[in-house]
Amino acid sequence: MSALEWIPFGRGVRVLEQHPCGLFAVEKPDGILAHPNPGEPVEKGEVLIAGNYSLEEEAFHVRDGQGGIRRVYLLNRLDSPTSGVLLLCLDEAIAKLVRELFAKSQVAKKYLALVRGRGLRTPRGTWQDQLVKTRGPGNSVRSAATEGGGMSAVTLYQWERSATGDLPLSLLRLEPRTGRTHQLRVQTAKHGHPILGDRTYGDFDFNKAVGTGRGFKRLFLHAFSTEVTFPWQGAAVRFAATAPMPAEFERALKGPESEGDGPRKKPSGPVGKQVSPRLRIRL
Repeated sequence: MSALEWIPFGRGVRVLEQHPCGLFAVEKPDGILAHPNPGEPVEKGEVLIAGNYSLEEEAFHVRDGQGGIRRVYLLNRLDSPTSGVLLLCLDEAIAKLVRELFAKSQVAKKYLALVRGRGLRTPRGTWQDQLVKTRGPGNSVRSAATEGGGMSAVTLYQWERSATGDLPLSLLRLEPRTGRTHQLRVQTAKHGHPILGDRTYGDFDFNKAVGTGRGFKRLFLHAFSTEVTFPWQGAAVRFAATAPMPAEFERALKGPESEGDGPRKKPSGPVGKQVSPRLRIRL
């Protein structure tokens, strides 16, 4: 990945894939901002890339080590508490093209989430809800489910496995087909399975008992993979990147006795005891 060594990435950010057209993917750790917010000071290393950021261009301005300044275009975003795949680009035309595909929901995104409960009414299905934007503390942007109006939010979900022992916890695979604000966090909560560690839409008692009570401080939502296909130099380019499931997810699923263990690895489909399609436990 030496071609990108001149980019001053933030703490723990690593390059996953890159393409000659200038498109590349990185893995963002939880707690790192995708870009700085205007007027809000941040500590060194706590932003995806160190450098001036233009909200208008949606690009970082970075010294290239050869006396010049280059633009690094940010193509999608993740909330600071969410980890996983982000796409960036060094070419303005490709950046515009891929952003248009994101806007048209033509980029395949898959997430992993640890949620409350040991099963769902059906192991897989589709959530279709209407969401509206609201304002939270400090004029922050929030979303809420509504029965009428709002914007359509569609997510495909699949139960992967439940935690060992008696922990009321399940691993879900989520595929958003729309891109609404905080869509996955709102929909999981609305359907009775809030994400572990979600301080905005989650279950406080659940977070305290299963999360912070065992030393976990993060939101358990991870952008596992991203894939996009677009034309370049007369051919179709399929660009895909995967960020393995964080070690904290595996430790949480294995229970307190496994603290400190658990290498990063990809989920390989449902394992463990299958939950009856009729069963839905809300704890």
